[in-house]
Amino acid sequence: MPQATARLLQVLCCVLVVAGLSGSAIRLQGPPEDSAPGQEASVSGSAPTQGTEIPDSTGGAAAGQPAGPGGADSPAAQPPAAVEPDKPGEAAADGPVSESPAQGAPVVASRSVGPLGPPGQWSLVLDEEFDTLNTSLWTPYWFRDCHPGSTKNGVKTCSSNVKVENGNAVLQLSDSESGALLSTNPKDAVPGHVGFQYTTGYVEARIYFPGTCSEGIYNWPAWWTTGQKYPATGEIDIAEPLQGTMTTVYHSPENHPAKYFTGCYAGGYHTYGVHRKAGVNDIYFDGRLEFSYPTSDGNAPHYLLLNVGIWADQKTLGPAGAVKVDWVRAWQ
Repeated sequence: MPQATARLLQVLCCVLVVAGLSGSAIRLQGPPEDSAPGQEASVSGSAPTQGTEIPDSTGGAAAGQPAGPGGADSPAAQPPAAVEPDKPGEAAADGPVSESPAQGAPVVASRSVGPLGPPGQWSLVLDEEFDTLNTSLWTPYWFRDCHPGSTKNGVKTCSSNVKVENGNAVLQLSDSESGALLSTNPKDAVPGHVGFQYTTGYVEARIYFPGTCSEGIYNWPAWWTTGQKYPATGEIDIAEPLQGTMTTVYHSPENHPAKYFTGCYAGGYHTYGVHRKAGVNDIYFDGRLEFSYPTSDGNAPHYLLLNVGIWADQKTLGPAGAVKVDWVRAWQ
């Protein structure tokens, strides 16, 4: 055999051996441990336990926070997309995240979060975790930013007094005339604002109201919903501290049922929700039905509001009087 031919055969044999070893190595690696970025991954284990109390890091009362995703101590979630008010069946596509060591990017996991309040089969249609301020969902003032003609609870509503910090929306007073507000009113004519409203269903928020058990809740904050034509379309003050005392109040042309609460709701996180049904509202605090009353608003569309103002004789400015909102959710 010529020398050149023998050398060529040796080279070919070496190539085949190396290729075989490489193929074995690839097969031994198996599939990657993490799915591609953006692909949903399943969550193993049991469902979140509703109503598990977690101590609040601020030193306030136990929170009544779900032990599952979405609490103050859970990993940050992607900012939720705004839910169009005429598409109540579409839920925001965010969820708990895990860090993928292969890609170094968050992987969104599917989840189903039920309310702390009424039991049953619910579809989550709005999930705001306040990782950012989603201005397509929220307007950070009442129609006109920091304008003396746009006041609520005795003060101007200024976007400069609203911020997102540590997974909370923080609303505070900067002076005796300037407070804060968040609104999902889809008809406030603010450019780029889609908003959110609902007719029947359940809305709930986890909120820290500042204050102490002895002094009461500071300032004049509120978590509420209302329609486009007050009072005909009603107003539901789900949680509204009045002169330091927690209350829930309903306003309509026919009646104004209200309940005052004797327990301490100052200085700690609690959940406050309303189950809006045909002709009836059920109010839930920390997952417990506290008050039920008839309504006369025709179940007109309502949007969501959070704000803080002052009483003439009482004000706590800056961070000491800040309202902190961990999350806002809606189900149908």
